[in-house]
Amino acid sequence: MSDSAPQRAPVQVGRFVLFKTLKKGGMARVFLAVDPAEPQRLLAVKTLLPELVKDRVYREMFATEGKVGLRLQHPSIVRTVEAMADQGTAFIAMELILGHDLSTLIRRLRRQGDVMPLPLAVGLARDVAAGLCHAHELLDEHGQPLNIVNRDVSPGNIMIGFDGAVKLIDFGIAQTTIDVKNQIGTIKGKLSYMSPEQVRGLPVDARSDVFSLGTVLYEMLTGVHVFHDEGDFATMERVRRAECPPASAHNPAVDAELDDILQRAMARELSMRFSTSRDLWRALKEYLAGRGLTPTQADVAAYLRTVFGAEVDQLVRDVHQARDEALRGDASAPPAPAAPEIAPADPLAPVPGERAPRHAPAEGAEPPEETTGAPVHRPLHIYGLWAAAIALGFLLAGVTIWFLENR
Repeated sequence: MSDSAPQRAPVQVGRFVLFKTLKKGGMARVFLAVDPAEPQRLLAVKTLLPELVKDRVYREMFATEGKVGLRLQHPSIVRTVEAMADQGTAFIAMELILGHDLSTLIRRLRRQGDVMPLPLAVGLARDVAAGLCHAHELLDEHGQPLNIVNRDVSPGNIMIGFDGAVKLIDFGIAQTTIDVKNQIGTIKGKLSYMSPEQVRGLPVDARSDVFSLGTVLYEMLTGVHVFHDEGDFATMERVRRAECPPASAHNPAVDAELDDILQRAMARELSMRFSTSRDLWRALKEYLAGRGLTPTQADVAAYLRTVFGAEVDQLVRDVHQARDEALRGDASAPPAPAAPEIAPADPLAPVPGERAPRHAPAEGAEPPEETTGAPVHRPLHIYGLWAAAIALGFLLAGVTIWFLENR
């Protein structure tokens, strides 16, 4: 959450009052919001950027995100409260996580020349893996796998609340059989956290998210943005090769077993990688248990206070003050603008007869319920009038990769 987010005159969308911009990404804007019927309950409401309203692909992606979010109900995934449209404005209302995303924490630690304590980093990755288990194993109302793949597991999409809650956010570019709208071969997500198969534009499955989470854990443990390079093509090549030194080369606290877990999570070849997010979750859980490490939500909360100090209390005060001013209609506020045109209602129309989803029977214990996680991703995609240019760009990228692989 940005501590310098601009103020906004309150706007009513559905039953929610939107009163402060939290974050703007490449596809959507997220507002701090409240339901006047429950004034103590703060929410985050996401709306599609006005300039993308006329783009059918973006509207469909936004609609799919809402439908997927309503199905995903797990402590390690930010909860979607409502996804609908009001007078032509499509929106997704979610629980608000008062805190910072993981990328903010990593940047702060990097400036301080520090990395996350190993138990907290592994515990956080374990909890995110639990959320991915839930998404990957979700079934539709007919008992068929939805085959949800997040495709954008990255520090910017992992939220850490000041209360220690850790949650995966943003399934905005998720691949799912709810609505198969994705264009096979189109690269989406953040390049340096992609899997090798994703960066090559190949079809992906749950193992792609496993690779991405392994990359995130590597960065938490070492502070090294391992596959990032100058320029997109250089980054793509590093991801494609998936070559990096063991984490223990950067952090001596990482032992051989944890090195092995990371190696399996970040394996270039699919046959060498953890086959499911449940396998990764189990490996991380057993690693912690085998060493008597029991990181808790309270430990995470205490650690955030050591890193951010008084900023925590100041941000919470600012949010509650903005809410109170919005609810009482502060006379000093500028006139409220008309609700922006975000997206037509059709993409978020309820599915007739849709029933609650189920989960596939899973081997072993379910992922833990004590896990801990607001909001916007910044996807890498360009459509519309640039479609031809993008197609040509990927053709050239494919030729380059083919040449590099066969030289």
